[in-house]
Amino acid sequence: MLSYQHDYHAGNHADVLKHSVLALVVRALQRKDAPLRVLDAHAGSGVYDLRSNEARKNEEFAGGIRRLLAAAQPPAAVQDYLAAVRALNAGRQELDLYPGSPQVVRHLLRPEDHLELLELHPAALARLHRNFGRDHRVHIHDRDAFEGVPALVPPREKRGAVLVDSSYEVKEDFTTVIELLQTCHRRWPGGVYLLWYPVIRHPLAERFTAKVRATGLPKILQAELRVEAEGFDGMRGSGLCIVNPPFGLDQKLNALLPWLWATLKNDDRSGWRVEWLTPS
Repeated sequence: MLSYQHDYHAGNHADVLKHSVLALVVRALQRKDAPLRVLDAHAGSGVYDLRSNEARKNEEFAGGIRRLLAAAQPPAAVQDYLAAVRALNAGRQELDLYPGSPQVVRHLLRPEDHLELLELHPAALARLHRNFGRDHRVHIHDRDAFEGVPALVPPREKRGAVLVDSSYEVKEDFTTVIELLQTCHRRWPGGVYLLWYPVIRHPLAERFTAKVRATGLPKILQAELRVEAEGFDGMRGSGLCIVNPPFGLDQKLNALLPWLWATLKNDDRSGWRVEWLTPS
């Protein structure tokens, strides 16, 4: 959606969940020496200035990454993600910048790994080129996710992950991202797929995980974090459906999500869950 600007939401609770899990997946794939390739279907700008008027409008990052950085003794499962945030802000006195998923992944890339970034928004695309254009491991595409990702899989490395995190401003994307998953899985059944979704009051959103389960694809793990109670007017949480999760990810998430919930919750009636939608 060309009108969507993530600058307003950078570093919020949904970003914290998405990026901490993404970091866990990349690190797990790097347990093997073979190179890997990560595809980011909706790359955005890659780096966000939390001093901008957009970020300051609602200061969503104050209820997200700022709380994590202030927390005592964060668990091991969140350390790689926090390291990416701190590295981006090295030499600064304040939390000025937030790493989007491209920067989180780039922070973790080895010399032999690669990152594919797809984006259509002209301003975001320009910032991607400015922030990542000189890194030979990063490849930037002015391309629609739903056309571009299937054309880029399977990668020659045959190892890696695909992050699909539509803004869902177009509510039909709740259906389209599942179709994208099925198309890509047919072409690359061994890839790791991360489908992010918001927890909101909308019929398509409320049926989303059931439809993911109904694909019948094996090994789908769900991680969901809700910081507001049911009935909240807006996005009360978010989740990820992870196809082919690396071994042991479910255990890491069962350790991580209770801590994230305790740190980020705004209502004790909210909650979290980690469960297999289809058998492991």
